[in-house]
Amino acid sequence: MTTVEEVLGRPVQEVDRRAKRVAVHTFRPRRSWPAVITGLVILAVAVIAAAEVIAALAGNPLRLIPVGPATDYATTTTWSEPSVLIASAVLALIGTALIVVALVPGRGRWTALRTDDPAFVVGLTRPALRRAVSAAAQEISGVEHAHVTVRGNRLRIHVRTGMRDARGLPTQVTRSVEHRLAELAPLRSMRITTHVRYTEG
Repeated sequence: MTTVEEVLGRPVQEVDRRAKRVAVHTFRPRRSWPAVITGLVILAVAVIAAAEVIAALAGNPLRLIPVGPATDYATTTTWSEPSVLIASAVLALIGTALIVVALVPGRGRWTALRTDDPAFVVGLTRPALRRAVSAAAQEISGVEHAHVTVRGNRLRIHVRTGMRDARGLPTQVTRSVEHRLAELAPLRSMRITTHVRYTEG
């Protein structure tokens, strides 16, 4: 049996899922440089090949590409030749590397925040996230300095204190950072690791 609350809650849940998909897609890191380099190489090869064909048809070949020696080599070489096998392996490795580079996401520069509205997307840069977390850590009494490192969904917080007995300090810093993250509401949950080092003033 379906209740009225379940029926009314479904549109809200669908909007929340759509907002999350939009935010993730908007701040997904792109592999632009490999695509640009590959495109330029293919464009250069295509332009040279087209210029060679047009010049040959006009009766004045450019001879930018040694077509004659390449044709002679191709007609006298079999697929079992070591040079052919090595060249094929190198091309296969290059193709595999390009596929891996295209599939593996790049390093994200933004942390998507929850908005519950597909038309409103908010992101926080890594430096801004580090500053927010560092400020939350330094709100704890006894913390003199906090250095934050962000890697993916991991936060490493290195705290410097002058307190000799700082056994409860890591827990306090972690709770303060968790509270700040709850206010920011990132889409991905973040793992927090806190390290405390004692320094004499």
